Amino acid sequence: MTRRLLPITLTLIFLVLPPALAAAHEQGSAASSDITVSGEVLDLACYVSDGAKGPQHQACAVSCAQAGQPMGLLTAEGKIYILFADHADGSPYDKTKALAGAKAEIKGEPAEKGGLSGLTVHAVKKI
Repeated sequence: MTRRLLPITLTLIFLVLPPALAAAHEQGSAASSDITVSGEVLDLACYVSDGAKGPQHQACAVSCAQAGQPMGLLTAEGKIYILFADHADGSPYDKTKALAGAKAEIKGEPAEKGGLSGLTVHAVKKI
């Protein structure tokens, strides 16, 4: 019985192990491309339409973010990153919703396309 299981076990190891190692390598390289950006978490719907931001808009911003309005991060230099949830783990993005209207430090993977800058949120903390 053991002799029959050995070839099956070895075959499974050689079929499963390489893709698992490749996935782990990809995940490691994605984390290495992360950047950390500080600024105010914006409720983009109110910011773009009315310029609303800051502590006086915080309660509305949190409410809008919780309702699903898009969020952004406004840096001290005036650059805005659209914030995205990571497909693998959206919990850091969900935590960001509670910080709408407040200053935060966000670590994530940057992307740019068509003049837009985005940041896939991997970690967030209030500052």
